[in-house]
Amino acid sequence: MSSGFADGIIATPFSTPRIAEDRHPNAATLADDMQDLSSTFVFDPMTHARLLPSTNKLEFYDQWDLWPTGDMDLSKVSTRTAHVERVFQVQASLQAPSLAPTVQLSTPVSSEATIALDIGRIASGLAPGTWQSLVGTRQFWASGPDLDGYVGSLATLRAKVWVVTVANEVVIDSEPDLTDVAAFVGLCRTVRSLSRRSRVIVGYSDYAGLPAVAAGADTVGTGWHRAQKTFDPKASSFHIDSDPGIRRQAEYVTQGNIHAILRRDTADQIVKWNSAQADVIRGGPLPPSANLERMHHLNQLQKVVHDINACNPGRDRYVALRDRYAVADTHFNALISGVPAVRRHDKEVWRDAMSDVLEAYAAGEGF
Repeated sequence: MSSGFADGIIATPFSTPRIAEDRHPNAATLADDMQDLSSTFVFDPMTHARLLPSTNKLEFYDQWDLWPTGDMDLSKVSTRTAHVERVFQVQASLQAPSLAPTVQLSTPVSSEATIALDIGRIASGLAPGTWQSLVGTRQFWASGPDLDGYVGSLATLRAKVWVVTVANEVVIDSEPDLTDVAAFVGLCRTVRSLSRRSRVIVGYSDYAGLPAVAAGADTVGTGWHRAQKTFDPKASSFHIDSDPGIRRQAEYVTQGNIHAILRRDTADQIVKWNSAQADVIRGGPLPPSANLERMHHLNQLQKVVHDINACNPGRDRYVALRDRYAVADTHFNALISGVPAVRRHDKEVWRDAMSDVLEAYAAGEGF
């Protein structure tokens, strides 16, 4: 934040304790730090993650007492209201904006969708202009006219800010997966609709959120850990593996001008191939440590988002990202030809799938 590489932080009850522990400052300390830096501090209750069957990491979560007498049955209006009130009390104590909880949706025509909308109405009734959340699986985002109709109902909440998230069922190698074009076009279409009267943040998205930024979002969610870059129900933030084995996190280096995160040994090979071109593709010098790579990543991602945000809404934002993907195409082709460690798969994940989503969204909008 102090370097200008991020606008704020989103804390969660899963990762941030109410009572400080070794190496884990409490939320109040983080909130004070953000206030000192004139940065945004958000406390996301992550109710949708708490209700997933796979969620079992509750050491910090249970400190927050977000439910009335432990009752998490949101089919009851009384529980919805009490849960929203407790969430808002915590947020107020941290001087954080009121961000409503929500549930994960797999279809916009369901009892869960009705519950999510009612939670939003309760929240806006308690705190007009409150921030709202929308979390859906790929099936939800790909539901076409039903999605559009549901989003129209959500727009009546007149939220100041929307935090929208694609909930993955499975994440492989922590890589983004935008192969379901219809789902991510639905996300972009939703963002465009909501952004007409609200600010939109795309949570857990990182570079995969850029098509949504072209559609009107102004911020993407990311983090120092790869699990913060995409929503994974089995991520260590929410889930304790009964047999985790021995794991050592690999080191990665962000290649800013191709919007990719590649392994450090691959980055080293790119330098050996062409050191000057490596600096261009990377967007700056090779960060010598994991800590400096985190700052490099935030800086590179922030630059792209700011560049797109500087464009007029609509077609101009699309063109800005389209042109960046064209440059990335040229760079990737050269890398695939000259660097054995750079695979066709890397281009498909980090450039082609995202470009396909952008072009399909633009075609639907008549750009």
